[in-house]
Amino acid sequence: MNNYLGTIQKYRVLRETKLGYVLTLNGNDEYFLHRNETNFQKLALDDEIEAFLYADKKGRLALTLFKPTATVHKIGFARVQDVKQQLGVFLNIGTSKDILLSKDDLPINHVEWPQCGDYIIGKLRVKSEKLILKMASKEEILKQKQAKELPLNEKVKAFVYRITPDGVNLVTENWNIVFVYHTNLRKKYRLGEEVMVKVLSKNETDYTGTLIDQKEIMIKTDRDVLLAYLKKHHGVMAITEKSDAEAIKKVFNMSKKAFKAALGNLYKDRLIEIHDDKIILL
Repeated sequence: MNNYLGTIQKYRVLRETKLGYVLTLNGNDEYFLHRNETNFQKLALDDEIEAFLYADKKGRLALTLFKPTATVHKIGFARVQDVKQQLGVFLNIGTSKDILLSKDDLPINHVEWPQCGDYIIGKLRVKSEKLILKMASKEEILKQKQAKELPLNEKVKAFVYRITPDGVNLVTENWNIVFVYHTNLRKKYRLGEEVMVKVLSKNETDYTGTLIDQKEIMIKTDRDVLLAYLKKHHGVMAITEKSDAEAIKKVFNMSKKAFKAALGNLYKDRLIEIHDDKIILL
């Protein structure tokens, strides 16, 4: 196994060919740098330059001067380029060769898989002389954390990097981690999805946030959900203010408090009648 695969090292130019350059790492091992991988740089004999070693589409070791966002030594953001359910997702790390994140490392539920354009946080690994990506752990992300703190009670851009029954873990571009408890979620999220999270509090190593919009916006959203349900069920529903909170959560994915607020808003606008055992759309 080549110990330098997936790393950035300093190489020396040995000679130029019609297609590119031949470089050496230690005077013994030689690697090819195609002209398309020079990042528009003109090289000369004996130039020393940092390059990334990868395996091309035919499995051959090759160099590129395009800097990857992630290596075997450093985690980074990788953009989802393609999704293949039988294999996993292919990611762009800033080089010409996309990297596979295996289906074995993705959720069983395909709804939680990332989509094209999403961003995965991970580190490269070498498997069978090829590079793959493994998703980063919380510990690896915290090691990259920058000094800049997040503003409380403001929204910041973040990406979903872990989904649990308790909630979702997000990471910002500055490597700050924000945990959102399941009661502060408004829908099902997927890995790599970009969100705007409101930061609520700072903890010892991370932050707590919410993905629920402002109350007025959420009431409008919730009432639209109830209206859609009523129209789909011939203008009548058996779930009322007296219904169990779990039943309300299961059907509408909202708390009983939010459900009652949305009902009150619809009643105020004279769109519904509220009875003990049912709600009727006017």
